[in-house]
Amino acid sequence: MKQLTLSKGFKPNLIGLPDLSLISLPEPETVALSAVDIPYIRPRVLVKENEPVLAGTPLICDKRDDRIKFVSPGSGRVKKIVFGPRRKLIEIIIARDGKDESICFDPVGEERIDETDTADLVNMLMDGGLWPCFRQFPSRDTADAESRPPMIIVAMNGNDPFSPHPGLVLENETPFFEFGLRVLKRLTDRIVVAARKDCIDRLGPAGAHVTHQVESFYPSWDPGVVLYQLKSSVEENRSWTIPAAHLVLVARFLLSGKYPVRRVVTVSRPNDRKPHIVIRQGAPVRDIVGEIPQDSLITTGRFNGRVVDPDSHLGFFESTLTLIRPSAEDEMFGFVVPGFNKPSVSKTFASCLAEAPMELDCNLHGEERACINCGYCTDICPVDLMPSFIMKALQADDIEEALDLGMLDCCRCGLCSYTCPSKIELAHILSQGMDAHFKDTQSS
Repeated sequence: MKQLTLSKGFKPNLIGLPDLSLISLPEPETVALSAVDIPYIRPRVLVKENEPVLAGTPLICDKRDDRIKFVSPGSGRVKKIVFGPRRKLIEIIIARDGKDESICFDPVGEERIDETDTADLVNMLMDGGLWPCFRQFPSRDTADAESRPPMIIVAMNGNDPFSPHPGLVLENETPFFEFGLRVLKRLTDRIVVAARKDCIDRLGPAGAHVTHQVESFYPSWDPGVVLYQLKSSVEENRSWTIPAAHLVLVARFLLSGKYPVRRVVTVSRPNDRKPHIVIRQGAPVRDIVGEIPQDSLITTGRFNGRVVDPDSHLGFFESTLTLIRPSAEDEMFGFVVPGFNKPSVSKTFASCLAEAPMELDCNLHGEERACINCGYCTDICPVDLMPSFIMKALQADDIEEALDLGMLDCCRCGLCSYTCPSKIELAHILSQGMDAHFKDTQSS
């Protein structure tokens, strides 16, 4: 096992760390396929309202490649197809019938995996709605099925410091995880399994397959950061990644021929018990989170992710929900008070000396101002970028300069926005620049 040492990042001392207990929620009345967490997709809806569906029935496909499908996480009827502004697809809601009937595919047994044609495996995963589990760098779009990646990174940990513990995700799932690794060997010649140092002891037998141990501070375990430390050629910039939880889904599907719907998620809310939760994919957010205080935010990550509508459903790629309460009150001249309870990267607040975990709130603690070239974003960036310089290049519409400064290496961790004293949404600006560049390259 190799050690990857990261010199930059942030280890937040925050309340809300989930404990290692596991509970199951009752089956929900509705589930949904959310489209808002699927990057770059141009969805084509394949069903109509009131149409009956089974678990595994294709609900949408990607117009760029109609073989890439996203399927229903339950059987029942299409209750509602929700569109947003400009007819943007938000989600397709399924009213469950409680029968849990599923589309059945011809399973690939353990004895057949090594002799099954790779193209047949890919087609089966596409038909079954599991191919989107594979994401390709640098954009993290759905992987190109026609190419063979130089490397596939299996991420044991999620995108948030409080994402589900891999030891619980893989509990009783080691045979499926190992079968998934056999599937990956059909797709690439190099597999990297990266896990946080503080999680390896609880991985059980699956820990024997970890190839790289990373630091325990955020975001050292992000596959983009792992790739940045490992790559030695330009060719490796088109490597793939897949979360360990999704690799188990791939294995379950190939072995059973049925679409797997079980997910393990975490919910972080202040001053409340925080177990890991077993849910059905696409469960309603309100069912998962419970009571939601007024003016609170629900996000899929503290430093990245998206703000979630409480009346919506959890997305395919999402495994963490964080409830952030509003600030109690605005502070006049807050910058001159000691700030014992203000979590911050800066050493200007007394909170840097505190040992007790603190709580994040929804307050910006200031307003957006001009960039002062303080260098905080550069000092914390885990992939050695200069986010403020890239931002200025993008604002000047100089995409070539932004690319020369390494924009495509950005892992979208959000730390640059968190640490910026001028409250500039650097991560959002860089993310928009990457998205615009990707769309330009796709259309050319």
